[in-house]
Amino acid sequence: MNAEGLQTPRRRRCYLVRHGHVEYFDGQGRPLDPRSVCLSSRGVEQASALGQVLQDTPFDRVLVSDYPRARQTLDLLLMGRRVPVESLAQLREIRAGRLREIPAQAMRDTVVGAYRKAAEPEATFLGGERWRDFNQRVLATFFELARDDNWESALIVSHDAVNRMVLAWAAGVGLSGIAAFEQDNACLNVLDLDTRDGAVQGAILRTVNFTPYNPHKAGIHATVMESLYHTIHPDGPAA
Repeated sequence: MNAEGLQTPRRRRCYLVRHGHVEYFDGQGRPLDPRSVCLSSRGVEQASALGQVLQDTPFDRVLVSDYPRARQTLDLLLMGRRVPVESLAQLREIRAGRLREIPAQAMRDTVVGAYRKAAEPEATFLGGERWRDFNQRVLATFFELARDDNWESALIVSHDAVNRMVLAWAAGVGLSGIAAFEQDNACLNVLDLDTRDGAVQGAILRTVNFTPYNPHKAGIHATVMESLYHTIHPDGPAA
């Protein structure tokens, strides 16, 4: 209790991880089903490097997206540790529309600028899921975790945009600020979560987008969405 007789907020730690590298297009440039793609050999190496960093970190609750690339990443992080795992569809990546329905002349601006337009009324991700609906499902899952008193250290392994929703909430910037939170493959974010009487009080960002395989981000200059555009149009204008 503090001087006013109020209960001191309880502080707990949450680790947010994005999955390792995958290939979203085949050798002929055709898009693969994002629901079933698996880690590439590079992604396995990235997740394994993060697993070494977290090998002595205990987890009371572990949540993971039910997409294969997230579960593979989690398995590499746990390194054989036996802990209960909750696989949740609510932590799936935001759903894109059909790229072929985006006019060619608008492709670059639509893809590269997808995150910067998220706060616009009725904005969707590349013609698919509405950002506000996605934000609601991610934060509803996160706040449900926060209201559970039975953990001190939690791990969430999911996706780029999922992490951005939580980080933007923690920073108090909402959808308008998600473009600032780059999430490289197999990156680690650490935040401390304060709750009082089951209500979320706020969060403290400790670590954002840490990649042990490349801590100084050497050679990484493009954003996630710029890299996606380059994959779609490798001979297109530079991002």
